[in-house]
Amino acid sequence: MKKAITLVFLVCLTLISLTASSEVIQENTIYVKKVTILLKEKIRLPIAVDDKIIFSEIGNRPIRDLKRLDFFLDHQGRFQGIRILYLDRVSGLKSLYISKPKTIIFERPRKRTENNKVILRVLTTDEIINIW
Repeated sequence: MKKAITLVFLVCLTLISLTASSEVIQENTIYVKKVTILLKEKIRLPIAVDDKIIFSEIGNRPIRDLKRLDFFLDHQGRFQGIRILYLDRVSGLKSLYISKPKTIIFERPRKRTENNKVILRVLTTDEIINIW
């Protein structure tokens, strides 16, 4: 009897998860010279130096490698985290999720070019399952 109840419960959870809808609330393209993401806690990643991730026009993380920033909101509209989609020259396209960063700083460029274009999206948390 317990196995049957567990099986029914698992089937219900599976059906509910398949019907969950995600939504892109807003999407915009911006042009930036430098993006700095300050982290709350220490993350041991090759792209994080001194608790910050920097994409800029000069340096070893060029802004042209930053493809998209996704800002995630929960169902009540509270900020939950950010996903960084960037191009790693060694292994290709990478996706990194950071839960509640401390600060995000955007610097405006002098002129707009295709190399300093970044897509910003605001999403619901249901979209986190799709990492690309």
